[in-house]
Amino acid sequence: MKAALVTLTLLLTACTPALSNTPRPDATPFTRYVAMGDSITAGFQSGGLTAESQNASYAHLLGQRGGLETPMPEVLAPGCPPPIGVSGVKNCQRAHPDVQAMVVAVPGAKVGDVLRSTDTQVKDPDPLLYDADLYRAVLGPGTTQLEAALKLRPQFVTVWIGNNDALLPTLRGQPDQATPLAQFRADYAELITRLLDGGVEHLVLMTLPDMTRVPALVPVRLLRLGGLVDASCQGQETYFGTLTVAKASKEKPLSCTSPDALTATEYTQAQQIVQGYNQAIRELAAANSIPVFDVNTVLDSLPGRPLIPTAAAPFGRSFSLDGIHPSSFAHQRFAQALAIFLNQQFGTDLNTRP
Repeated sequence: MKAALVTLTLLLTACTPALSNTPRPDATPFTRYVAMGDSITAGFQSGGLTAESQNASYAHLLGQRGGLETPMPEVLAPGCPPPIGVSGVKNCQRAHPDVQAMVVAVPGAKVGDVLRSTDTQVKDPDPLLYDADLYRAVLGPGTTQLEAALKLRPQFVTVWIGNNDALLPTLRGQPDQATPLAQFRADYAELITRLLDGGVEHLVLMTLPDMTRVPALVPVRLLRLGGLVDASCQGQETYFGTLTVAKASKEKPLSCTSPDALTATEYTQAQQIVQGYNQAIRELAAANSIPVFDVNTVLDSLPGRPLIPTAAAPFGRSFSLDGIHPSSFAHQRFAQALAIFLNQQFGTDLNTRP
């Protein structure tokens, strides 16, 4: 019986397609790939960064689909910081300090941070976004994300940045505190120019998702079921971010008159801000003949919030435990969709199998 099981396992393994890929002889070589961005690209999940979540990042998986190693700046256990449900003190030391990581994305980064911020230099740091230890872990001392990227002399670059310019203000009920559109456009334009001037031949820009769709923005109708909102929320179409919800109780319910509440008007405002950002990205891309990958096509295809949440996956299969960052499952979908997109745009031959 045991021998039969071993034989069956070997047969199944042999029938499973390998992730590695031998490209066509006429394909554009997929070489020197660098990924830029924020926590999503870095592999942040469930409120923390670990070697496991880093290696589950779509950027790492995309490199594998192209036959590249795409090493990550892996941090030591229990993580930087440890994810939800993992005990221990934050550890931002690199597991392999001498490894040249091709993913330079820094959790918490905004567009302007890519150009200007380092572990010792940042303008108006938000304690929930900026972590000097993370900058040192990913980029090393005194280095901006852009400098780290160009130092690698990349040929292929993906850029998914801008989420943090709007996300945290939205979750705080203050979308008017998002990066002004004019500043966003100016910083993004400078980023494109410096990448192209730096010799990047194949550049892909990625749009931003609708921030109001993240599970971490909780509607009052759900909070009312748990008795976590007061009478001021009766009949209101209002939302609260999970950071605010975590402080609520039946004894101290949330009020819809609070500055932390995202009203229906502010909800629409947040959507319009992201639409403005995406329009700027598309216009700048068109002016420079750069392809744009729409992340929303992938997000729209992912399973939604479950009717009956579980402790293991309260927000469903597509989001990690913080309700903000995509799950490993979602990252796999992004990597596959990006592989298809790169093949179409540049004539590469990346592995596109599920």
